[in-house]
Amino acid sequence: KKQVLGRLFNCAVGLNVSFLVWGILQERMLTRPYNGEYFSSSYGLVFLNRLGGFIISGIMLYAFKPPHTSAVVYEFSFPSVSNMLSSWTQYEALKYVSFPTQMLFKCFKLVPIMLMGKFLGNKSYPAYDYVVCFMIGFGIAIFMVSTEDMEFGTDSIGTPETWSGTICGMMLLCFFLVFDSFTGQWQSRMFSRHEDLSPFHMMFAVNTFSMIFSFITLVHTKELEQFVEFVIRHPEMHFHVMVFSICSTVGQLYIFQTIRNFGAVVFAIIMNTRIILSIVFSCIIYSHPISSQGSFGLFIVFASIAYRIKRKTQGHELIRWRTHISHGSEWFHEVHEHLDM
Repeated sequence: KKQVLGRLFNCAVGLNVSFLVWGILQERMLTRPYNGEYFSSSYGLVFLNRLGGFIISGIMLYAFKPPHTSAVVYEFSFPSVSNMLSSWTQYEALKYVSFPTQMLFKCFKLVPIMLMGKFLGNKSYPAYDYVVCFMIGFGIAIFMVSTEDMEFGTDSIGTPETWSGTICGMMLLCFFLVFDSFTGQWQSRMFSRHEDLSPFHMMFAVNTFSMIFSFITLVHTKELEQFVEFVIRHPEMHFHVMVFSICSTVGQLYIFQTIRNFGAVVFAIIMNTRIILSIVFSCIIYSHPISSQGSFGLFIVFASIAYRIKRKTQGHELIRWRTHISHGSEWFHEVHEHLDM
């Protein structure tokens, strides 16, 4: 058991550190100027993330060598497009809302996931999930209303934004939720249709398509040249981009190891802890003010999430003492419910 707890500690630290640093750098690059100039190429960051995912998923596919799948290649293109767009919308949203707002809004993922699950997979959900959804929405509403008069960030050219600017950011976050939930549910649908489809196939195919699509978008919108020139012009950006990509790649490795060794519930607990820590660190590092009402809204959101986790663990061991590889649909369902890359 000591070895298992040691692995759990390693996974928890690895997930939190990699995604905390990833989030801090994301906010730094997209909301703070480099010598008076703002970085605006969100698709550049999408491409870097998918490039890292392509490399690590390729290594995992080679290492585990799953049997050939009957899934047709074009089927992977649909979740790849939505996956790319979900990343782009969340990066763009940071130009209008604060990082704490962005992170908290992602806790509302459960709602579109349930809607997409019913629409695409005809799934049913326990009654407490609906209550949790309502309470999360209520908590987010309190947080947003209580911060109405605060500055939430700057737009892509550095103009301060207040409440009117957050409307655009909230719309982008809503699109993020829709695209992200579609990605997860379409993947679950593919797993149910193709029993020989492994998570490694899915990871590699989606990352490959998303990497290609984001690169084509960079070229088509003429952002590629701007992205490269900006990075070259600002030496500080070199380090940020490198660490950002490394954290994204390492984080994906820890995700696989955590779910493989300890299951979805432990992964959910760690990732929700990471959200809390991300908000705290963002407020400290970038001086985001949160009122007492906003703090109460945060409490409602995370108390609701904790209650849902408690209900899901009833009658089950919290920690798996033996390595277990989840079925592909379960694996990806949990990843997309708690991941926001």
